[in-house]
Amino acid sequence: MKKDIVKLELILFIICVVAAGLLALTNSVTAPIIAKNQLQSEIQAKQAVLPQGKEFNDIDSAKMAELFKNSNNEKLNNIVQISIAEADGKFSGMVIKTSVTGYKGSIVMLIGIDAQGKITSYKVLSHSETPGLGDKITGEKFSSQFAGKSANESLVVVKKAVQKSNEIQAITGATISSRAATLAINSAIDAYNIVKNSGEGGIK
Repeated sequence: MKKDIVKLELILFIICVVAAGLLALTNSVTAPIIAKNQLQSEIQAKQAVLPQGKEFNDIDSAKMAELFKNSNNEKLNNIVQISIAEADGKFSGMVIKTSVTGYKGSIVMLIGIDAQGKITSYKVLSHSETPGLGDKITGEKFSSQFAGKSANESLVVVKKAVQKSNEIQAITGATISSRAATLAINSAIDAYNIVKNSGEGGIK
């Protein structure tokens, strides 16, 4: 009886070792593929908000902190990542990832600003805003208001009809979400100007 138990334990041990080996082998094969797919997805997302960009070079966190260290601008705390875009070796803009607090939680966005300092578009990567209200920040009607806006001035949310070039009309019943999305854009604008004026990445 004791010998049978020992034999069973040995068999189970061998099975576990073989299974662990197969799992490790599978991970070694699939990990590079997953990483490649993730990278491709990131590039596609960046190109979606800045079609002019062909190559994207991320500024590392240490360099970003150095660029921002002399600024007291609290909006820069909303910046997650800055990618300098190039096409045929020339600066074509930036894609800036932001995270701000909305009505019900964090709103993470990718924002494109071209070489001329014009907002191209944005993409909401994640949010938990109210369905049918705050989640309209992902819709064309609201997001299209930002296209072509200049990075030379901050944007302002208004409830009435837009009268000035820097005004964004709020989503009815979702002013907080509208302001949060606009804060993300304004944060990206400020980061864009700091990086561009620094000449980082050979920007001229």
